[in-house]
Amino acid sequence: MSLIRPQADIPVVSVSINGRLDARAHFELGRALQPLRDDDTLIICSGQATHNLNAGFSSSEAPGWATEFVKWLDATVATSSSLSYSERRDVVERWQHIPSAKRAHPTPDRFTPFVAAIGAGMETARPAATKLSGGWAIGHMSFASYAWGVVDS
Repeated sequence: MSLIRPQADIPVVSVSINGRLDARAHFELGRALQPLRDDDTLIICSGQATHNLNAGFSSSEAPGWATEFVKWLDATVATSSSLSYSERRDVVERWQHIPSAKRAHPTPDRFTPFVAAIGAGMETARPAATKLSGGWAIGHMSFASYAWGVVDS
């Protein structure tokens, strides 16, 4: 955080995921954090859009399973989606059933923080996120980043 805000004037609270809880519980954890946004608190959740180190390291194009998962993510949370709040929530809570999910995330721990972020960011009247960036590393690792409550530039 000190790299992006050396003044250290933004509250930071570290929250861990719980491997015994499902996606719904982590979405609800995010919802519990939502009121902090009204106090000008920045909520950052780590994790990765795709994260499968077993897939090897390559400088070639992203494999189909990785691009398919990011397309699903865009279609589910980004502004281009026409899904309602409850539709998005339901789809996100079942993310492990997406055909490319097991390849994109062999274990849920690298995506579960993103589920909490979705819970913290989505609002009933404004459920859509803005996709801030994309990009790929080692062939299959997506750096897609999303934010809620920002204006498209």
